[in-house]
Amino acid sequence: MLISLSVLGAMGKMGKSILALAANQSIYKVVMGTSRKYSEKPTLQKIANMDINMTSCAKLAIHTSDITIDVSSKETILYHLEYAKQSLKPIVIGTTGHSIEIQKKIEDTAQYIPIFYTPNFSPGISLLLQLVEFIKASGFCENCCIDIIETHHIHKKDLPSGTAIALAKTTGKEIAEDATTKSKSSQVRIHAIRSGEVIGEHQVIFEYGNEQIKLTHQAHSRDIFAQGALAAAAFLIDKKPGLYSRLNTSLT
Repeated sequence: MLISLSVLGAMGKMGKSILALAANQSIYKVVMGTSRKYSEKPTLQKIANMDINMTSCAKLAIHTSDITIDVSSKETILYHLEYAKQSLKPIVIGTTGHSIEIQKKIEDTAQYIPIFYTPNFSPGISLLLQLVEFIKASGFCENCCIDIIETHHIHKKDLPSGTAIALAKTTGKEIAEDATTKSKSSQVRIHAIRSGEVIGEHQVIFEYGNEQIKLTHQAHSRDIFAQGALAAAAFLIDKKPGLYSRLNTSLT
């Protein structure tokens, strides 16, 4: 099966990584990409050894392909959701930092089309979330003090990261408003660091008595996120309307 694909935000760091990986995988054909550098009228460009029609018109890109990966900007998500709904086309959302209202809109739109939405496309982060769920289910973290430390490059706009928030929510505990306050077993403290060009690191630390469990995930390349986004597109292509957030990555 050949999947025709549009990439919104194709000239950003993630967009370029997705195009480069898609070029070497026979199941994807990138038919259109968007960037504000181009006009609405599609212009054929040679990118990542592929002939891709580039445009500034997200509506056209979404309508043209089987599925869309959106790694553009969180500010445009409402328009993209509406275009996908109008076209009855599935969409993979790769932008983060969305408000509760926007997340509700994503959930509402998923009643009409398949949507894949996750704060992090890394398979390792999917496993990390499952490990946190496992520790929670074991009862070990009930009386633990929990800290999450996330480090990213200085260009990342959302703080803390969507992944750190997802990890905190998975513990089932309240997120502390001030991470500098004394740790409490009823809360999770999130410490966000923006430094250099760090791609991404997340630590979840469980502290109880004289014991500590520390889970760490480090991303060494953006390719893991790009490959995850492509895998999400392939996963979503034949799905019924609904909101999907995790690929078939399992500890068992």
